[in-house]
Amino acid sequence: MPDFARFLALVSISFVVLLPVTNAQGLDEADKPPATADNPMTLERVDELVRRIDNDAIRNGSSWQIKYRNMPIFVVADDDADRIRIMSPVTNAATLSEDHLVRLMQANFESALDARYAIAQGAVWSAYIHPLSVLDEREFFSGMGQTVSLVVTYGTTFSSGALAFTGGDYFDDDEKPADPDVFGDIMEKGEQI
Repeated sequence: MPDFARFLALVSISFVVLLPVTNAQGLDEADKPPATADNPMTLERVDELVRRIDNDAIRNGSSWQIKYRNMPIFVVADDDADRIRIMSPVTNAATLSEDHLVRLMQANFESALDARYAIAQGAVWSAYIHPLSVLDEREFFSGMGQTVSLVVTYGTTFSSGALAFTGGDYFDDDEKPADPDVFGDIMEKGEQI
């Protein structure tokens, strides 16, 4: 585990160092109407939503580093590309066997739903990617909950915490997650005002 902790620290530093730092203190929630099709999601609104999960989140321009149950979560948004990405490192990609890689792909088809397992920068990631402008609060928290759930259930049910598609190669109807309901917890935190 110390090797993974060192690996995680290096990956976290690479995200934080690459982006400019801005100060997001003092946002007034009363001045921010809820996101709708007529009122697209903004970086300021994303900041509000992020702080419902972690009031001490670090904002660097259009990215945030969050801690949830000591788990690092990165939120990266791009107004120009109209995309938002919520992601969390899972494990070192070099440790994956071929069978494990196949299982991740099966999970992407069956049980990962809107979040996915991915490989980048030498790591296996859990990632949720969505158009930014049309993202609403519920989708944001659902995406974050699914992302975190994929990290927590890695190696067991490989589940985003929501539904499972039964048409794939692996689905086991008797398989019950033994992991905490992080999806439900994040959805609850997001709904708190």
